[in-house]
Amino acid sequence: MSRVFFASDLHFGHKRIHKFRTQFSGELEHREYVIDKWNSVIGKNDKVFVLGDAAFTMESMAAIKKLAGNKVLIRGNHDKLNTSVYLWAFQEVYGLIRYKDCWLSHAPIHPLELRGLFNIHGHVHNETIPDKRYFNACLENIDYTPVEFSVIKDQLVMPEDDLDDQFIVKG
Repeated sequence: MSRVFFASDLHFGHKRIHKFRTQFSGELEHREYVIDKWNSVIGKNDKVFVLGDAAFTMESMAAIKKLAGNKVLIRGNHDKLNTSVYLWAFQEVYGLIRYKDCWLSHAPIHPLELRGLFNIHGHVHNETIPDKRYFNACLENIDYTPVEFSVIKDQLVMPEDDLDDQFIVKG
């Protein structure tokens, strides 16, 4: 049976990633670590949504192919290659998409735009939005291992008086 997972900000091909993720000596060590962690939990029939900043270079796209599962890319600010390049390693590529009752995006969506949905995102790395409608799937926050949707869903909470209603201007 297939499962659904999420991860963000792989940063494959980012030559200075070790300056930010200081436990790694360089990009190659970082990439191999992520591949090992990923492939330890993802099966060939699992679906993984990669929420942006996947691969910075053509050369790093080969590493994406080494990742198990059926991969879907939600493009991030560093995913600047041609879409056809990403489609070589990802089954689908999007800018923003809805999955069940969640928006999937690279950067967090403004609270006024949630429209009663949750947001699974990346982009902010170690920073976390103190709001239970958001889940930060950056590798730093998920032990460099894709996290299953059921685990995320258990952590998301919609406030009883959804903040979106406060900002509706009635004329």
